[in-house]
Amino acid sequence: MREGVRYPNCFDPYLLYAIATDFRYFESFDEKSKLFFLVEFKQTEGAKKFADEMNSANALFSVVLVPANGNTRYATVRSEKAAVLDAVYGSNAFRIWQEHVSRVELSLPLKSSAPKTEFVAERWKDHLSPGKLLIGILDDGCPFAAAHFLKYPAGSAPSTRVRAIWDQNAGKTPVPIGGSVFGQKLSDFTYGLEFLRQSTGGATPQIGLDEWIGSHLMPTGSIDEDSCYADAGFRTLARREAHGAHVMDVLAGRFPTSSRISQNHRDPPTWNEGTDRASSADVVFVQFPESCIRDATGVWLKAYVVDGIRYILSHADPNKTDVVINISYGPTTGPHDGTAELETALTALVAEFNGKSGKPRLEIALAAGNSYLSEGHVGFTGDDEQPQDIEWTWRLLPDNPVLCFAEIWMDTADADGVCVTLTSPSGHSVTSPSGVTVAPADGVPPPSGTTPLVSGQTMWGNDSVWQLAVGPTIAAPGVVANEHGDYKIKVTGVGENAEVHAYVARSDPNMGVRTGAKRSYFVDPDWERTHSAQAGCTRVNGEFDKAGSLVSRFGTLNGIATAKKHRVHVAGGYVLADGRKSPYSSAGPPRHGHRVGPDYALPCDESHALQGIRAGGTRSGTVFRLVGTSAAAPQLARWAANSLLPTPTDVPSPSDTAEIEKRGGGDLAPP
Repeated sequence: MREGVRYPNCFDPYLLYAIATDFRYFESFDEKSKLFFLVEFKQTEGAKKFADEMNSANALFSVVLVPANGNTRYATVRSEKAAVLDAVYGSNAFRIWQEHVSRVELSLPLKSSAPKTEFVAERWKDHLSPGKLLIGILDDGCPFAAAHFLKYPAGSAPSTRVRAIWDQNAGKTPVPIGGSVFGQKLSDFTYGLEFLRQSTGGATPQIGLDEWIGSHLMPTGSIDEDSCYADAGFRTLARREAHGAHVMDVLAGRFPTSSRISQNHRDPPTWNEGTDRASSADVVFVQFPESCIRDATGVWLKAYVVDGIRYILSHADPNKTDVVINISYGPTTGPHDGTAELETALTALVAEFNGKSGKPRLEIALAAGNSYLSEGHVGFTGDDEQPQDIEWTWRLLPDNPVLCFAEIWMDTADADGVCVTLTSPSGHSVTSPSGVTVAPADGVPPPSGTTPLVSGQTMWGNDSVWQLAVGPTIAAPGVVANEHGDYKIKVTGVGENAEVHAYVARSDPNMGVRTGAKRSYFVDPDWERTHSAQAGCTRVNGEFDKAGSLVSRFGTLNGIATAKKHRVHVAGGYVLADGRKSPYSSAGPPRHGHRVGPDYALPCDESHALQGIRAGGTRSGTVFRLVGTSAAAPQLARWAANSLLPTPTDVPSPSDTAEIEKRGGGDLAPP
């Protein structure tokens, strides 16, 4: 980014960073190198005006809006790079962004150094109505041919309960079979492929999921699941374990979690089939792109999630269908005060789809997160009349092939005069400039090829954020390794009662991904030197004491799970053996938010020795244990789908704020 160049105030820090680095660390949306955004417009009708004006201003901008028929201020937008690169102060593009857009966030996955639509279709009219309940899952790996998701109508071939799959991988192409194809392009979202349960006719007949399963039947009548998935190009399903397969089984499988675990820690599981609504409901699955799953930061989630929810809702009969959607992904970064753009978009969607005025009723379940012990959050409140300085360490491991981010958040009202400095292990410093450009503070440039950057103070609603970035610490073709080791972060000029919160973007791989990426984390060296020995011998409520450290376990909730809104549920995890919070389960409170912690805690571990919850893999008869609150969210979603929440146990007393921040209203039994 050229020094002194000003871009619209609505551009988010990741978009500004991408512009500054010429998008070299970000995957393109498609082979045409388009960009993908989640956009919040100032008025509902501003979306179409924005697209029309941008396309009229310059044909090279090529802005595509989805959907234009929504009744919220949120839409996903695809455009050429010129639409943002040319939006400099004084240009027509700058005026259009400023006039119509409140916030725009980049929704593209990060690269690793390791190896025109105007409507959303009403798909529920195309074939048999989904009934009173439709379950939506946004995840990775849908085992549509596994026995626990099949129905066997009398005298008919097996039929999957999966009503539709939208594979969001942009480069995926239909599979030709004779004169027919398996998989079709979407008429509304225009990327990826959808696979419907029912076959359809036309000039090019579309093979449905049921017909595809039938074409892979063995002479014995069983399904050749290996070739069923391989022939369709579902590469995630080549493995026996998949994150989405487990989540889908917990939420909608024939055997609920209560049938899979010992109820008294002595007897074996009952394996009784469920009789609840979720065990027989139709499922719509949104498969996240492989490039996104490889990026653990979750920076990409925004637009893909909003489009995915819109797609799921297009299958719901607005007059009778309740929709319950599970999202067991989320970032560790963001404002953590309920104002992240994806959070507010989720809130707008549940407000719009409220079961009234010809709209289906929508409920969303989110995982609290697994970062309680990840050392990824710093919290500090100024307690002196004179401005204070604070300093801590950001530890980056060697041979890390991915970009590492951290964010520092403050209230804008308290941020006047605050300065952020990042110092590398060898002593090269980068200090936040007054704007959004980046430059070395001490006049000494960093070593050639490295990319330690600190953005200027970026206004984001009532908040201010500074973004810190360090490139890969392993050399690769075209990539020079950055320094690994202890980077120092210093924040100066923190006023009395001013709060500073810092968050590390998660970088360790998602399940099923082998990137060689390593987690970066914060260290408070002063606390380690003076308190850690004693704290390591002190346990408080089953945890080693961390009091007094800048690095805080609290305030670590999933970055899109900090708003307290009706019908957006957040699930933490607990250990069945003793009822205590699972060690990794993230806790509240958020910054200035109404949510104190998760809504409830659901079982995530059977005991401290037997971690995880057992559920199905990608093949019939396979089960595995998934450790994390990804298993808690679909349990809470299943309770919501059945329109019944049991009375929680181990309810914290109103005065026990720490326990409420960990487990919310208490522990819920497994559904």
